[in-house]
Amino acid sequence: MPAFEGKEGMPFWQDLVTTSLLKSTHFYSELLGWEIVDGTARKEGLPVAGLVNAQMDMWVTSFLGTPDDVERLGGKVLSADETITLCQDPAGGLFGLKDSDERFVAAGEPGVPVWYEYVAPGMEAIDFYGELFDWEIREDDGYFLAFEDGAPFLGMFVGETAQWFSYFGVRDLEAACRQLEQLGGGVEFGPENGTAGVHDPNGAQFFLSEVDEPVFEEIDEADSEL
Repeated sequence: MPAFEGKEGMPFWQDLVTTSLLKSTHFYSELLGWEIVDGTARKEGLPVAGLVNAQMDMWVTSFLGTPDDVERLGGKVLSADETITLCQDPAGGLFGLKDSDERFVAAGEPGVPVWYEYVAPGMEAIDFYGELFDWEIREDDGYFLAFEDGAPFLGMFVGETAQWFSYFGVRDLEAACRQLEQLGGGVEFGPENGTAGVHDPNGAQFFLSEVDEPVFEEIDEADSEL
């Protein structure tokens, strides 16, 4: 499994805050093939997500960065520990900030994150993130894409809530939805167009997206190592 290096201001991590750590551990291990030890989920040895006991059930997306400008731009810093600073945007949406030397994570294939999306009650929240992280944002028919080196890495649009969502890749979306329901989760909409909106047995919402396995080119011994 390839590792991806996170850059400043990019989505880098996700934590599941859950009222039932044991139930969540079983669910995601079976559905996405994670190995979860001491609150850290890994896929083929690479870190994917954190699981934390809490009084609510939801996924919280974290970005590489520091909280220096959050309050200046209208957000709030809610708490901080040695691993994450929990913040709130001007619309009330929760997000995290990580300042980490370890910047390689698994992403972009079955069992790991493949996309991130933010639903904002208004443009104020979208503008907040753009200024906070200095994103290059392009609009396409009401959908706002953030770009890095010419490639989009997340999407945003105006809706009814203020919440970040993680999309996790699966090989076969319909089969994954059936398995999810057998494990106690639920399908809220889809599957259609390769995506399904779902929730785990505790009610935490996320998305499943059908993606292909990565293809690795075979290296001929005669090829230069360079």
